[in-house]
Parts: sequence; C-alpha cells; structure tokens
Amino acid sequence: MRFYGNLEYAMHCIGFKEITFLHPDKLNDPFDPLFCFTTDFGDKYTNLLNWVQQRHAKDLQKFKTVFPKEEDWNSFINQSEDRFKLVRNSMFVFSTCAIDEEKHPKNNLHMWSHYGNGHRGIAIEFDTALLTRALLALEERSAQKVNVTIDDVWCKINYAPDVPKLKGESIFQYAINDREGTELQKNIDLMLRSKSMEWQTENEWRFMCKNEETKLKVQRLPLLDENTITAVYLGCLVSDEVANAVIFETKQNFRNANMFRGKKAKGAFALEFEQLF
Repeated sequence: MRFYGNLEYAMHCIGFKEITFLHPDKLNDPFDPLFCFTTDFGDKYTNLLNWVQQRHAKDLQKFKTVFPKEEDWNSFINQSEDRFKLVRNSMFVFSTCAIDEEKHPKNNLHMWSHYGNGHRGIAIEFDTALLTRALLALEERSAQKVNVTIDDVWCKINYAPDVPKLKGESIFQYAINDREGTELQKNIDLMLRSKSMEWQTENEWRFMCKNEETKLKVQRLPLLDENTITAVYLGCLVSDEVANAVIFETKQNFRNANMFRGKKAKGAFALEFEQLF
C-alpha cells in the first residue's frame, strides 16, 4: 500500500495507470540511503591487520597479499565508496507499506497524518505480483539488457539504532575465500537498505528499478493490467468532491478495485472503513 497526500499524484496514478519511481535525491530523509565506510574494528590499516592477527593468525600472510600496504587498503575504501555512489545514482524507488496478517497500513494513524496529508489524502493498495511482472517485462525490453529478478526489485527496509558497520569477517572472507565479494556485498546491501528506528512504524518495502542512462529524477512504470490496483482507501477528511473524482477514475481504469472510505471510530483513537463498492 502507498499513501498519497498529494491528490494530484494519486489521481495521476489512477487516471494515467502508472506509478512513479523517485531518485534518492527526492526522498524526504537525507540519510536515505546512507553509506559511510565504517567497520566493526576501526577503519585504519593497522586495526585491520590486528583484527586478522587476533582471529585468523594462520592466514595473516595470505591476507596481506591482497592488502599488502596501507595504500591498498585505502584504495579498497575509495573503490567501495565509488561503487556506492554508482549504485545510488542509478537507483529509483517506489516506497510502500507492507500488509501483514496482524496489521494493515490502512489503520496506521501516523501514516495517514504524515503521508496522507492529515487524513485528506488517499491510500492505494497494489497487487505486488502484478507490479513485479510489469517491471520485469519493462526491464526485458530495456536497452540495458540487465538480468533482473524479483529479489532485485523488492527490498525490505531494515530499521536499526545505528548505521550497520562493515564486518571484519566479511572483508576477511572477501580477501581469502570469496573474491567475488558475495558476503561483503550482502554486508554493504544491508547498509544501503537500513534506516533509523524512527521510521519503523512505516513497515516499508521498496519496489526498485535501476537506470544508468538518465539524469532525470523520476521514472514511470505503466500499469497495463487493470487488476494491479486492488483497493483504494479515502482518508476520513477527504471532501465529497474529491471522493467522487477518485471513484470515477477508479471505476474507469481499475474496475475490479474495491473502494473504502475512512471515518473516525466512535470513542477510540482508531479508524473504521466503509466499503463503497
């Protein structure tokens, strides 16, 4: 589910049958995504060698063939930071709230207040399988010819009190056993999909695409299957005029979608939803 406080954006999604991916530069959190080269052993070359000496003494000399001098370690740091910048610059995200069995984002008062423009916006529920199918089909037609899988386009956000650090063990395994950097990349990926605990109430999953051939900050994905939108929720303070416009566009373009209107539950800090169709 995605909340829309800007009704024009919501109507664009429904009326033009497309979703919009945003570049990280347009996100509202300047720490998202955040990559800083910090490790769990301290970042200096001497600290790295001491860490290996203490835990993998028999492999120290082999390890030093990969990082024989401080300059080699500093070069690795610079390459890692450059790789992050490349990933970030080509990244576009569509943020959604996960729907769990125990809780549904439609009941989240924080989301309605913050992202739903004080309950004056709407929330749209999507069929994730159809979203995925649409993006994979687009990627297959792309000139970039990148092999993309479902694991590449969906990312669960990790909420942490501190920025995750690069682990000495991941760096050691990269140098000794895994020059492809599989475990190291997993460690870096965790940093890229981590946010402060302050955002935990969002329960965010990101739908992502990649484009290295544009300087634009938005990318759009057509929703060709009319079943891609499964439900639309009107905030409890949405006017009748807006509600009628949303209902009209939804019936025109996503005929099988359900429509709900929120209202304040009597005697409780909660919402109730009336199904309109």
